[in-house]
Formats: sequence, structure tokens, C-alpha cells
Amino acid sequence: MTPAAAPSLRRRFLRLLLAPLLVLFGISGAACYTYAVHYANSVYDGWLYDSANFLALLVQPGERGASIELSPSLAKAYEWDVADTTYYRVSGARSGLMAGRADLPEPPDSAADYGPAKVFDARVDHHPVRVVVVSLPQARYGEAVTVEVAETETKRRILAREILAGVLAPQIVLIGAAVLILWFGIRGGLSPLGVIARRLEAQDLRQPQPIPAATVPREVQPLTSALNDLLVRLDAALRSQRRFVADAAHQLRTPLTALKLNIDEVLHGGGAADADWLRNISRSVERMARLSNQLLLLARAEPGASLPFERIELRALAAETGAEWVPAALRKNIELSLSAPEDPVYVRGVPLLLSEAINNLLDNAIKYHPGGGRVALELTAGTLAWITVSDDGPGIPAAQHEDALKRFHRVDRSGSEGSGLGLAIVQEIVRSHGGALALGSGLDGRGLSVRIELPRDTTG
Repeated sequence: MTPAAAPSLRRRFLRLLLAPLLVLFGISGAACYTYAVHYANSVYDGWLYDSANFLALLVQPGERGASIELSPSLAKAYEWDVADTTYYRVSGARSGLMAGRADLPEPPDSAADYGPAKVFDARVDHHPVRVVVVSLPQARYGEAVTVEVAETETKRRILAREILAGVLAPQIVLIGAAVLILWFGIRGGLSPLGVIARRLEAQDLRQPQPIPAATVPREVQPLTSALNDLLVRLDAALRSQRRFVADAAHQLRTPLTALKLNIDEVLHGGGAADADWLRNISRSVERMARLSNQLLLLARAEPGASLPFERIELRALAAETGAEWVPAALRKNIELSLSAPEDPVYVRGVPLLLSEAINNLLDNAIKYHPGGGRVALELTAGTLAWITVSDDGPGIPAAQHEDALKRFHRVDRSGSEGSGLGLAIVQEIVRSHGGALALGSGLDGRGLSVRIELPRDTTG
């Protein structure tokens, strides 16, 4: 079940896609408002210009200058408007104010041209107005005459809003439709993820199968490839686990059976034979204990069992580990030697696991040696660190080197019994430390040499 606080990929996509649309809508709205104001001004500026020309027609030239005949009823009709207030002024250079208000503002230098007239914005009685000024020629009227008409901007604002609403309303509807289309489109586009989830839920945990990449979109294929890689590795891990459990059960069955038979003989026998049976029991218990320890060590060396790494000085670790095997070597008249560089050699790893790796190599070298020979533990260093255990014993044929590294594989050797886990454990430990393991010829061209290769730690 998806947690309530988990982020939604659909909502994120919707936000990412809607954000540019909303920005564009804002830019479009600002542009539309600018154009709406422009067109509203164009319409009503034309009306103002016509109104100014109407007053100009009433101006008459005379011997003493220009004059205008504007009756009160005509003036009242001229000023009337449902929404706005109209102001006007007619004045001559000699005659002065002939009609209208004397306090209308003079056109500034920044006034825009409107044909032969000037148009500009101003304030009258604290109200914003639009003003048109028409100049009449002196040659015709005996003096320069100025006709000025101003009007408040209520109708302009109403018209601008109506134009803006008429333009933006369809855009709002389109954005709403786009949201729905995007929502369902994203939902449909993400549906392959649901298909993948259902296929994963239907997987058989005992035998996971890869998801067919051809049935998913190209953009989702990297995800399916990663999941398929995970499923392959999971299947390999499960197979390895089943094989490990089966092999472990098989290996434990033999000493358990021997232990049971020896106990039965002791219970039903008697006399001097009891000591032999007890010795057999002791050997079976010892073998089981060693096998159990090796299985536990192998489990700890698995790649998934992450243990904390630390800086290790290999000379001291090799010397300490090798010293523990001196008594076992002396019992078989084997010369055990250690050679190492004078300078410290550092690696990063788990001391217990690396010590067990050396223990397993020395154990194999001494256990399978017939006696009266040599076993050498050598530490060398360069760009890497190498730990090599060599002997002059019976060795392992070169053709079996690869098989010798497999779990529970036993090389046909006379003498001691083994579980077939020693070299497999060493290989797992070395791999978990980022190293490599190699088998070769032993001392003087006889026996076996096993070399551990580890990356050095030069961090200081």
C-alpha cells in the first residue's frame, strides 16, 4: 500500500507541465490587457477627436477675432454622457477663453500625435482623463484658436475589461481542458509502471522470471533492465542458497549417521570395544563441529553479509596467524616458513575473515602433506598486496584447479578427509575484499601454491 505522504509522480508531472502553461497564460494576459487598453483608447480617442472637430465647426472668424456660438442647451447636450464626464475649452490667442473650462491642462511636450491633433493623459478634478487638442489656423480665424476636449476613462476601462475577458475566457477553458488531458495522458503514460508492478507481484519467488522488455515503452526499458538484472541476481542467489542448503544437509548427513551408529554400538556393545566407538564418536563430533564452523564462516563471507572494514597491517596478521600452525607442522616434520617485506603492508578488510583465509590455506597445505617437507607463507607488496601459501606436497592437478574452488568439491587425495569448503571459503573472503585468488605450482615445481591478491590501502 502506498504511504499517504509519498510523493505522486503524476502530480509532479502535472506541476512540471502546468507551470509553463500558467507562465504563458500570465504573459498572454498581460499582453492582452495591453492590447485591450490600446484598442479601447483607439476607439474613444477617435470619438474625442470627432467631438473636438464638432466644436471647431462652431468657431466663426470675425473682424475682432474668432467667436463661438454655443447655446446652453447645446452645451448641455454636448457634455451629457451615461458613464463619463466630458470637459471642453475653446480659446483664442487674442480672445482668450471663448467657451468651456479655463482650468483644463495644457498639452505637454510628450503629447502624442493623433492626425493633426495632440492626445495625452491628464487629471481634472482629481479624475484621470484623456485629452484631445485641435489647433485651428490663424490665417482663417484671424488668430490661433485651440479646441480642447477631455473625458474621464470609465468607458475605456469597461471596454478594455470586456476585450480582455473575451480573449482570456477561451484561454481559461483551454487550460482547464489541457489539465484534464494532461492528467489522463500522464495516467495513461504511467500505466506501464502499473503493469510492471503487477508482473512483479505475480512473480514466483522460487523462480523469478525477467520482464519482457519488448512490451514496455522505450523510456521505461532502463527500469525494466535494472529490475531484470536484479531478478537474475536474485534467482542466482536463491539457486545458490538452495544448493548450499542441499549440500550442507548432504555433508552433515554422513557424520550424523556415523555418530548415530557409533552411539548405538556403545549402547548395545560393551567391553574394550567401547573405547574405539567413543573415539569414532569424538572424530564424528569434531568433523561436524569443523564443518559447522566452515559453513558459518562461508555464510559470513557471502557478498550480502557486509561486515565493517578496518585498516589492517598484513605483516602482523600473517605472522600471528602462521605462528598458530607451527605445532601442527612440527608434528608432521614440516618446515613452516614466513617471509615478508620490512615495511608495513596495509589493506582494508575484516581481520577475522582474512585470518581465516590464511588459516584455511595453511590447514590444507599441512593436512594434505605427507610429512617431511616444506610449507611457505609469503607476503609481498607492490601496487597490490599478495599473500601466497606454497607447499611441496601432492598438490592438485592443473586440470582440477577451477573445480577445486567450487563448494564441496573434493580433490581425490589419499589420507585426510575434507569437506570441500576450504578453498571456496577463501575465494568468497577474497572476493568480498575486492581481491582475486589464483592457484599454481608449489615449491620446486611440486605441490600447490595459492595466491591471494588484495588492493593496498595507501591512505596513511
